[in-house]
Amino acid sequence: MGMERFNLNVARAFVGRHVNLHLKDGSVLVNVYVTDARRQGDSGKPTILCIAKPKTLLMQVFLREIEWMEQLNPFVLD
Repeated sequence: MGMERFNLNVARAFVGRHVNLHLKDGSVLVNVYVTDARRQGDSGKPTILCIAKPKTLLMQVFLREIEWMEQLNPFVLD
């Protein structure tokens, strides 16, 4: 079975969860909270993922930059 492509529907499944965000350039954003996943404006506009890192402001990442997301265990975070 092949790996599914990361898209808006996959991203929406992680809204409200803490994840490690693996980017296509090989970097990882560790322990970010996914606040929203949406299209930006009208058709043809980039799709974005809104995230919050602990003790920082909200950030936006283009979905095309994301390779995959790894959900963190919520029991370890408390």
